[in-house]
Amino acid sequence: MTSLLNKVINALEQIVLEVTDTTTGTVKWVEGDGEWAHDLFPKSGNKQEFTINEETPFLLDFLYDATLLWQVPENGRLRSGLWTETTLNNKELHLEATAIRQDQHNLLIITNQREDFDFQQKTKQVAREVLLSYDRLFLKNEYLHTRLLSILNQPTEQSHILKTLAKVIENAEFAVFIASSDFNTNIENSAALSLFEEQNLLSSAPTRPINIILNLMQNQLPEYERILATHSSWDGELCWISPPSTLKWLKVAFYPVINKLHEVENWIIFANDISTIKHLVQRNEKLAMQDMLTELPNRYAFLQTLEKHIISDSPFYLLYIDINEFRRHNEFYGHEEGDKLLAELSKRINAAVKSSDFVARVGGDEFAIILANVDNQSSCESAISRIIDSVNKPFHTKKPNSFHISISVGAANYPNDARNVDELMKFVDLSAYNGKKNKKNTIQFYSQSMKDASQHLIIIEQELRRAIKNNEFELYLQPIIDIKTNCINKAEALIRWNHPKNGLVSPDDFIPIAERSGLIIAIGEWVINRTCEISKELSNLGFDIKISMNLSPSQVADSNLFTYLKASIEDNQVDPCLLELEVTEDVLVDDYSVAEKLLSKARQMGMSVSVDDFGTGYSSLSYLKKLPLDYLKIDRSFIKEIVADDNDKAIVRAVIAMAHNLNLCVTAEGVETQEQLSFLVDNACNSVQGYMFSRPISIVHFIKLLNEQQ
Repeated sequence: MTSLLNKVINALEQIVLEVTDTTTGTVKWVEGDGEWAHDLFPKSGNKQEFTINEETPFLLDFLYDATLLWQVPENGRLRSGLWTETTLNNKELHLEATAIRQDQHNLLIITNQREDFDFQQKTKQVAREVLLSYDRLFLKNEYLHTRLLSILNQPTEQSHILKTLAKVIENAEFAVFIASSDFNTNIENSAALSLFEEQNLLSSAPTRPINIILNLMQNQLPEYERILATHSSWDGELCWISPPSTLKWLKVAFYPVINKLHEVENWIIFANDISTIKHLVQRNEKLAMQDMLTELPNRYAFLQTLEKHIISDSPFYLLYIDINEFRRHNEFYGHEEGDKLLAELSKRINAAVKSSDFVARVGGDEFAIILANVDNQSSCESAISRIIDSVNKPFHTKKPNSFHISISVGAANYPNDARNVDELMKFVDLSAYNGKKNKKNTIQFYSQSMKDASQHLIIIEQELRRAIKNNEFELYLQPIIDIKTNCINKAEALIRWNHPKNGLVSPDDFIPIAERSGLIIAIGEWVINRTCEISKELSNLGFDIKISMNLSPSQVADSNLFTYLKASIEDNQVDPCLLELEVTEDVLVDDYSVAEKLLSKARQMGMSVSVDDFGTGYSSLSYLKKLPLDYLKIDRSFIKEIVADDNDKAIVRAVIAMAHNLNLCVTAEGVETQEQLSFLVDNACNSVQGYMFSRPISIVHFIKLLNEQQ
């Protein structure tokens, strides 16, 4: 007899599956037995247990994401979004999957969403619905981009994954390209070919679809060269005159696939024909030049206006505003809240400038402003200050929460900095890009020195990439002295770059560049592996010395870090108790949840954890009692004047007392004099490091020191 629950499930056009083996995709049929479900899984028959295979490529792909959810012990839920599967008997099923982790059960609920799909189709010609589909298209792009990026970063031997990937791409309703670093197409789906079919039907020399897109970007985006040079992503709209003379609008998303050396291995490109949307809004000339979300002028209205200002030959300043970490905000609060932020920000910017100025939204989180008749930097700075003041006020979410954002502002002057649209846009974009590295409200005016510095950074980045390939790095150790025994009980691992021409280069000179360029991940992995090698070498010599490694913010955020750390420990047969991870105070605050998970896993393995440079970052006292920590390192800036400065004395005393109350040991950095040491001894500091004892030294000299103290 059919249970009441099963009747309800069938009425909702759902089936409930329990995933018994995430590796093979083996599932157990729990509830629901609609005819459509058996069409979806024809090989399941009357079996209680069967395997999800390549007959349902999108669902199989969704399982890779769902597996990440099921690996976490806590309860959770993940939705796939609406997709279409074509069954073996050529039926179209419009489906949505929900992965659920509930009380240690891995559940997969599949819903037949034919009613929702039919409704969408019936209302698709209505402007409001079409505009909404624009946003859905963006979300689909984002999902597929994440999946493609994840799979392309897998080892190349994962051929079965790539085979499934090709099927998923082929079923996408929009154009998808996967190209090599030099834009030779590796994969393109049917939608990509049909999108540009008219072009090649009327041409004697067919043009590759990807080349059409690249040409459009090059001709319509002043920042095109910067996007390629900095391996940046971009999304926006492009205008295309399709043969013989049809105006088409394309929504294009452009993403790089970056390897550990921060080289582009692939490009992922999406293209969607949004002409229908555009034609609907073009009934009104104003709307044709208007951004749909913010109701500001769009990129094309802005470029036209900028051209007019240049033709008039009156001096003005061009501003380029970029929201810092907007993508992270979207991921945390959701795209709906992200749209609200953009709409509210546009109102604030518009209210902060004069009526004679021109404000436009020119990209996802980018705004451009023409400050008319402003011919000096002081007046420009005043205008920017008004904008920043308006941005500094809190923004609000649906929940009773508020948050703050920061922006980067680039500025360039006509005619002093540039005399045409292309150069002016390139220079102001470069200014904003340089200001963005500060991650706070910054104003960056264009200068020739900035351009020169940018070129210098590119050269250093290229040399760093070569250094990684040629193993030009060396690991130094700085001894840490136990105050009670006056012996070395730990060491801090510090990287040096042995440049073939310039000799040893301090990390202060290249680590910030490595962080900005993404090379820090590869360099960090080298440090981890080399530290493990040295730890093994010291153990073989009979020295059980703990070695600490510094982790950068990018490393902490890297989902593969712990896997690499664990593998390196196992490969080198190192006792994890002899390793320590150092993270800075600001990392703990910025990425608390990520840091907490990483450090907890490290502690479980036996490694210890320390907070480096304590006192120089945010106020993070509340985090100290929550996080799995062992050591606190007092920054050298508090030690330097500790003998003469009463404030420094009070701070150091308080930090040591607080740390001990939290069962944390304390290390003082930058100890150089006997007076400093005496103060730290008197106040029960546990250990010290600094030039009084030793500079960072090579492994050979470190072993010599260890032998001398025996």
